[in-house]
Amino acid sequence: MGVAGLWDVLKPAAKTRSLTELAVKEGFQTNPKGLRGYRIGIDASIWFFHAEYGKEGENPVLRTLFFRCATLTKAPFLPLFVFDGPKRPDFKRGKRINKSTNKLITGMKTIVEAFGFEWRTAPGEAEAELAYLNRIGVIDGILSDDVDNFLFGALTVIRNQSNNLSGNKSNPVVNSEGKDDKNHTRVFRLQDIQDHEDIQLSRGGLILIGLLSGGDYEEGLRKCGMVTAHSLARCGFGDTLFEAANKLSQEELVDFLHTWREELRQELKTNSKGYLKNRQIALSKSVPDTFPNIDVLLSYAQPITSESLGHAGRNPIITWSKEPNFALLAAACELYFEWGYKEAIIKRFRTVIWPGAVLRILRRAVLEVDQISASQYEDEGYGTPSKMIAKHFSNMHLDDENTSDENGAAALDANLIISISLERNHVSTDRLLEYRVEVAPTQLVQLAESGIKGLRQPEGPNEWDSDEDENGNDEDEEGGRRKGKRAAGPVDPTSHLRLWMPACMVDIVEKKLVKDFRDKQERKKLKK
Repeated sequence: MGVAGLWDVLKPAAKTRSLTELAVKEGFQTNPKGLRGYRIGIDASIWFFHAEYGKEGENPVLRTLFFRCATLTKAPFLPLFVFDGPKRPDFKRGKRINKSTNKLITGMKTIVEAFGFEWRTAPGEAEAELAYLNRIGVIDGILSDDVDNFLFGALTVIRNQSNNLSGNKSNPVVNSEGKDDKNHTRVFRLQDIQDHEDIQLSRGGLILIGLLSGGDYEEGLRKCGMVTAHSLARCGFGDTLFEAANKLSQEELVDFLHTWREELRQELKTNSKGYLKNRQIALSKSVPDTFPNIDVLLSYAQPITSESLGHAGRNPIITWSKEPNFALLAAACELYFEWGYKEAIIKRFRTVIWPGAVLRILRRAVLEVDQISASQYEDEGYGTPSKMIAKHFSNMHLDDENTSDENGAAALDANLIISISLERNHVSTDRLLEYRVEVAPTQLVQLAESGIKGLRQPEGPNEWDSDEDENGNDEDEEGGRRKGKRAAGPVDPTSHLRLWMPACMVDIVEKKLVKDFRDKQERKKLKK
């Protein structure tokens, strides 16, 4: 989507990174806004487009969206979904845009809210609103395949974000060992694009390329390819055009374009700045007096956003304070999916939801530590108290004097994290230090069960007998392929899990467990 071929021009400036490493280092550890997370904007329409390829079961589009949201919870991302608004263009690439409300938007918002993610509706195009929010610092980056985000003013775009989060299954980004681990991405930053000696493109230059070679709004100049468009942008024609579009009235802009157009034609004839491969005399003669289309220029330079309208509309306030609600997630599964009965939901949550849930609980515990005197937890660590989990991850609140087992909201004595058994620096996370923690998911199971109303029953004994992800892969609780034969009987949903978690999060929350693990390692070394 967007300007065809432009990603290839920008690719030398991209940095390949693990999604987990990106979110942990630039969100959790750097912690610029005190949120312990990386705020990431997502164009909901692109996810709808990719999800339409889903064919399995009841509500296949919502099913795909559910699994992709679950993937986002496995790193400290704080997602904001933006939906297209009523003022988006009537036409794109010569085709009329269907502005009727997608019937699945209600279902998607239900799932997004159950995961604790933020959402809003843009006044116009979602990518333009996301670019604005990125530029003013409301979000740290945009997860998108659409290069137009940069034309609208974005500063950071995360593209090709593994074949679990985009439609790119034929050309995935690989890790440092050349393998597709479904966790690597290319990160594009406008500053890197401007500074790269072979690219040197500003926002104005990117807009000029879109006008010359064609994009979503217009075909561009005939016989003007990407190489020529890039060369003219490096000559500075895009910068002067962008400045004029923002400073001049429409009448003044028309007068400016007469001179600007002649300078463009002259450069094509003479190649005086030396950026063109050769002189383009024929192309200079074919530049029409109507180029560029002012409406298209202003669509890029001054898109319809909350900024241009001066208000955010009737959107929910973005707080970044929400967490996944396990009861609401279970209720959504019961409502939308054919496997939405108790046994199947809890079984699937074990492999799909609990890994991200544990990471989210660790992050929330760190936020609690950030707000209190850390000295009182210097030895033991804050831990993951059941009251905190109930307060932030369900609709139930536990107090000191009134706790019960009703609706699965028991104040359990057992810790969520029992022990640490291993550590690693794995290629899938760019060698980020991780601990393998043992987790007792009893409270998580109880909170999820509290949202299930019994609306569905299994249609047969073998209706749901595997732990498959959205792509049909049989995965264990750590996200790896199962080895050997499956267990003869069903797994106890409250039995312990072993999960890999970022060490920097566990270090803050579970100090005693970390000390016990280190002491055990030291004893092993001395024994050897």
